[in-house]
Amino acid sequence: MNRVQDKWGTAPIGIDPQQGYDGFEGWGTSLVWWGHILGQWSDRAKLDEVLDLIFHAKRGLGLNIVRYNIGGGENPHIKPNSLRPGGDVPGFQPEEGVWDWEADEGQRTVLLGALQRGVTIAEAFSNSPPYWMTQSGSVTGAADGKNNLKDDYYEAFAHYLTEVVKQYKERWGVTFRTLNPLNEPISAWWKTGNIQEGCHFSIDKQIEIIKKVRDALQAKGMTDTGISGPDENSLDEMMEVLEGYDEETLGCLVQINAHTYNGNQMEQLRELAQKAGKRLWMSEYGTGGDGSHNHQDMSSVMELAERVIHDLSILQPAAWVYWQAVEDEGANNNWGFIHADFRGDESYELTKQYYAMANFSRFILPGSRIIPTADARTVAAYHAEHGQLAIVVCNEQSEQQLVYDLSAFELRDASVKVYRTSAEHNLEESKAELGASHIELKVREQSVTTIVITGAGIKSWA
Repeated sequence: MNRVQDKWGTAPIGIDPQQGYDGFEGWGTSLVWWGHILGQWSDRAKLDEVLDLIFHAKRGLGLNIVRYNIGGGENPHIKPNSLRPGGDVPGFQPEEGVWDWEADEGQRTVLLGALQRGVTIAEAFSNSPPYWMTQSGSVTGAADGKNNLKDDYYEAFAHYLTEVVKQYKERWGVTFRTLNPLNEPISAWWKTGNIQEGCHFSIDKQIEIIKKVRDALQAKGMTDTGISGPDENSLDEMMEVLEGYDEETLGCLVQINAHTYNGNQMEQLRELAQKAGKRLWMSEYGTGGDGSHNHQDMSSVMELAERVIHDLSILQPAAWVYWQAVEDEGANNNWGFIHADFRGDESYELTKQYYAMANFSRFILPGSRIIPTADARTVAAYHAEHGQLAIVVCNEQSEQQLVYDLSAFELRDASVKVYRTSAEHNLEESKAELGASHIELKVREQSVTTIVITGAGIKSWA
């Protein structure tokens, strides 16, 4: 046992900035389906409260990325439709040849409110083409779960998506940095009668729509918007699909979007993106744990924190985006940071996940260097401009005494604060003793703890 380990009785966990990676852009959420619902609330003061809680850097989570859903719009002749509350996102072409730029006012209100609160990156994405472009006549998918966009409507769909992006810039001053025409497209569960919009695209059809969208963007001179994709549900499917793209199709993408619900090929995907010179996002993940409906549920907190730490450490994405920040209280699950009534009553409550997300998003700032560690439960980040080192640890086990080796940092003028989320604490602030080259603290069972050291500098690298 070395002297450091002998002194504290536990092996110190090294925080080595040389082992980190740069280019972290921040944290985000998609706006479906909650934006469509909350954006229509008559109580604007209450909506402002929710938007502050999610996007405000000081009073909220400080999420700085939004993913806006370009709705397809369900067939009005299907009555009643099968879509979940909020899932009936209006489209901008209710029928062929007709455009309605007043559509989707709710989600647009939330998008504009998010941008006003400091959101810096906006992405547009699609779950389904308009119903009249589909084989089934429904945005919920094909009867057999296969390709649902009619073969002769690929160009029309590309025009639809790019025209929405174009109009958002011209009418509302919103520039979408990326546009993704796909969402979990290789999945076979997008079948007619589903409770949300969805559309299967086989690999050859993904290639076709990506190239059509590229052509449409170029024809309209939309150089500010690139293409992202393919947003597959699992990492293994991501690898299968990307390896099935020809060189031209992969070249159309400026950003690779991955969901981390399933699959194991994180390192392979990271290496593929690096080799191709593409920005990599973790563009969708959400969890509800395994407990019954309870705003104080800790199982979802542990799943969320473990996933964030694992993704940042292994996948090493430039951004980490939760599915939807606000979930329907009536769904009786533990997904989401906030629960609201999607059926009429304009009310909301924070969940325990809200505070756990804050453990990451309030302190791992955009522009940080992400620093994985040898400890699977710990990730760190250093922001040079702010001189801030943040260390986040998720502890499922019994109470632990941890020591972090900070010898790579200059700590002479530094100060430290600790923030804990557990069954009894909601981002509760406390103090800790900062040594000349280390910090030691006790982390509770079933907790997420963030150590924030300000005034820290990195010692010269050899």
